[in-house]
Amino acid sequence: MVERYSTVTLLKEYWNLLSEFKGKIILAVILTLLSVGLLVYAPKLLGRVVNSVLHFYLENKPFYIHESFDELLLISLIYIFGYLLKMAVVQIMAKVCEKATANLKYSLNEKLNCISPTSLNREVSGNLLARLNNDVANIRSFINKVVTVLLSDFFMIIAVILAAISMDAQLSLIFITVLPIYIIIVYVAHKITMDNYKSYQDILGHQMGVIGVFLPNRVMMNLFNSVGFLDEYFESLTSQQKEAFIKSRLYSDITNPISWFLTYVIQVLLYVVAGYMVIEGTISLGEFSTFVLYLQLFKKPFLSLTNTLNSLRIGFSSLNRVLEIFELPNDDNSNSIVLDRDRVVGEIEFRDVSYNNISNFNFKIQHGETINLVGEMKDCLIDLLLLFNRPDNGKILLDGEDISGYSLNSYRCIFGVSLEDDWIVTGSIIDNLSYGNVDAEMEEIVETCKFLGIHELIEKSPDGYDSYLVEDYHNFSDGEGKLICVARALIANPKILILNYPNYLSVEKLKTICEGKTAIILTPDETSIDFADKTINLDNI
Repeated sequence: MVERYSTVTLLKEYWNLLSEFKGKIILAVILTLLSVGLLVYAPKLLGRVVNSVLHFYLENKPFYIHESFDELLLISLIYIFGYLLKMAVVQIMAKVCEKATANLKYSLNEKLNCISPTSLNREVSGNLLARLNNDVANIRSFINKVVTVLLSDFFMIIAVILAAISMDAQLSLIFITVLPIYIIIVYVAHKITMDNYKSYQDILGHQMGVIGVFLPNRVMMNLFNSVGFLDEYFESLTSQQKEAFIKSRLYSDITNPISWFLTYVIQVLLYVVAGYMVIEGTISLGEFSTFVLYLQLFKKPFLSLTNTLNSLRIGFSSLNRVLEIFELPNDDNSNSIVLDRDRVVGEIEFRDVSYNNISNFNFKIQHGETINLVGEMKDCLIDLLLLFNRPDNGKILLDGEDISGYSLNSYRCIFGVSLEDDWIVTGSIIDNLSYGNVDAEMEEIVETCKFLGIHELIEKSPDGYDSYLVEDYHNFSDGEGKLICVARALIANPKILILNYPNYLSVEKLKTICEGKTAIILTPDETSIDFADKTINLDNI
């Protein structure tokens, strides 16, 4: 894979991400400029003190120690104040970084809530997790370094060059001549490294995706002797990742020794040329010492800039990968209608619906009816009703309105669902029970669990309702775990209840659960329940 977005586009996206905080960023830039200005001005004062001392010893000129002491005190204060400004910049950018990253995570969460299931199936969940974790963390790190390090280093290099020119234009050429060489090397390394680093991150995402898919199914893999296939696939991904990593680091790391070499060249040239100029009397020893200090100020950001640019490349590649998430097709449209839950009656109509083996299906469910749904395609029909898939033809109506026009969150919250492939959230029992209704009162939750016969079992758990659950229900049987899922569906106070035939419930309890609601029960045959108002056998249509 290669970059899908140009550097200019990525810079615009970063600015969009930070535009809310432009006031703080401008303040941080101003403070950075002040800090750099102070730290560059201090060596000039120090050079003046050195000249005063030398003139006293070599030429017997008057030397006023209190004046030199005042200048040394001023120099110390300048350094202290300069570094305090840098600390203030770090604090400002840390807050900007945290808020900007939080906004990005919020936007990603909103996007994930409306990504179409087909897109989500193609984009392996592990790959998405790699982007949400690794790449967002890289973006956070980049934002934090933009002003605090990158701009500080850049301003310092420019300020040193300008200060050097103001003192001696010829001697400053030593600093200036290395910059074009450095810029060309960095630009070439940047262009080559960007694509390779993104490929490395893409492959890492695929590896996490494979782990996410196969690890929960390791028993079946062993059963079908598929471990060898997984090993070969992982070996292939690892080989590709190694190649991408080597290429990304090769061109990236080559800038480090070149930077060190260039700084040594500057240092040698400065000592030789400036030393000769001191002997010739062109510059004073104080000016020489100032240039030596400028070299130190120039050297540190010059070397640091290489590592910072590596972070820039990582930040750009990571933003590239995150932006790809926003381009995944939505399962919702921006003009969708927010469904008013309080006005929902619960009348459902399938009008000329065609999907897979279902053709021109017409059926109407009145409010309060209990439907016995039978047939191999019953899960497909529920997927259509819950908007996990869209019909090839026809439409589904809720209270006379096409459901495709509703926003997903507002539409799905009217359902209470417990299907065969129910899932448990890794967390406490109370978290799982209130997942569909976070405002549910504890009294309501307990009453529901008592009705379903699982309250005493939960109370006997080590921490009661705060006991920890994982996907295999921990110390509960499958039936007891399913009852937790049924309880969760009921606690959501649904307008429409959808249950896979809960044979672990008595018929009387099931009948009580369905009273007053539009209920769809998925059963294995037409005789599973005898109290349904209507039976739909999808195998007979």
